[in-house]
Amino acid sequence: MHILDILGVLLIFAVLIFVGYRSYKQVENVKDFTLAGQRLGRIQIGFSQAATEFGGSSLVGAMALCYTAGIAGAWWDWSAVPALVILGIFFVGRIRLPNMVTITDFFERRYDRPTRTLASVMHILAITAQLCTQFTVGAVALNGVLGIPKMAGILLSVVFVLLYTMAGGLIADVNADVVQFIVIVISLGVAVPVSLSKVGGFAGLAETLPPEFLSFGNIDGATVISWCLFCFFTYATNQHYIQRVFASKDRATARFSFLFTGGAYFVYGLAVAILGVCIVVLLPGLEDPNMGYSLLIKNYMPAGLAGLTLGGIFAASISTADSMLLAASTLFFNDIYQPIIKKGRPTTEKESLRTIRIVTVITCILSVGIALMMTNIIDIMYLGGLFYSTAVFFPLIIGLWWKRATAPAALISMVAAVVVGLVSEFFLAGQAPGILGLPSNVMAASTSLILFVIISLLTPPPSEEKLAFLSGYKEMK
Repeated sequence: MHILDILGVLLIFAVLIFVGYRSYKQVENVKDFTLAGQRLGRIQIGFSQAATEFGGSSLVGAMALCYTAGIAGAWWDWSAVPALVILGIFFVGRIRLPNMVTITDFFERRYDRPTRTLASVMHILAITAQLCTQFTVGAVALNGVLGIPKMAGILLSVVFVLLYTMAGGLIADVNADVVQFIVIVISLGVAVPVSLSKVGGFAGLAETLPPEFLSFGNIDGATVISWCLFCFFTYATNQHYIQRVFASKDRATARFSFLFTGGAYFVYGLAVAILGVCIVVLLPGLEDPNMGYSLLIKNYMPAGLAGLTLGGIFAASISTADSMLLAASTLFFNDIYQPIIKKGRPTTEKESLRTIRIVTVITCILSVGIALMMTNIIDIMYLGGLFYSTAVFFPLIIGLWWKRATAPAALISMVAAVVVGLVSEFFLAGQAPGILGLPSNVMAASTSLILFVIISLLTPPPSEEKLAFLSGYKEMK
């Protein structure tokens, strides 16, 4: 590896270590650790939200998809755009309610404790599954930079994520994200023209690849719709996205983070797709398409910038993993440890931070096991969403506006959605005739919506006291 590339990698690592140390010095209590003191501005929150998104599945996973399906793989990233824009306009301001720390706080305040506990357990399981994709991306980057084997790369990624998360929490994550977003944008801005020049431009791609590989219709509409729904379910319900909404200094800043990320995603998705098909020409016959981007950067990018870019990929995976891990530990502490294990007894700040940090270690260990068993990044992300996001989406969204929604309806619809979603994914989707063959998240979400509405109408309405907190969003900025 060129000495300039090594220096580029070392520069990224030095920035991460510096930011982590500075952030560690700023953490004085649990609120600083989990919500960055609720003082994040537009640049921090916008760049952080985007950097968290531009990680595993949207970068390495999407390029691997384009390597096998062609430029139509851009739909995996573009499916995020409508969800982020619509949720940014209509949802983010509404969910930013007083004294909310986790998205699952909503389920107890709106419904009851069992609903919150179920949502928390499902969410932690989903995060554990999806977290492994970031470790895989980190391992891919380390392999491209230093030739480190995948297993060793996963373990090194885990160690770095653990140290980073336990040191500075959300403050460290957000501050590093600002740098990582800039590195990702610069690296893609250089990689696209360099790659196109190596393949002879779009004319060269057209001469080399079959026509369907350059068609955006190469992925069927039902799959694209399913991905769009997946994004709606994910961005509205996942703690590592909503945590930034709660951590922003006001509602306008929170809304900006979603809208900025949605706009950036459109350009980003096109760049990723172009690189994906260029890799097909430049690096044909790859056994592991997930390695495509790191090999492209290593072999074709200018010296120095290659190391900086591959280091940036590693940093981006660390950023997203840090967000997910922090979300899991926050959920466990607030929704399980405090109310169930401690039974509401007060804890010191030292004990609280220690508990959160222990949970991060356990979550990482479980996630590594999944990373070693599964390799398709997009499949892992999709499956993780099946047993959480599709189940809680309608109880959350409808519960914000419809006062008639009830706790029994929320609980039953969530359980039913998980069961139907998993059965559909493994036994029916794309195989069974008619409606039974629809995408699994469509089946799960439809089941949840129907049961939620019917059971709400058949059970006694919630009390006015239970609904009072919903008006709190009007009192906040």
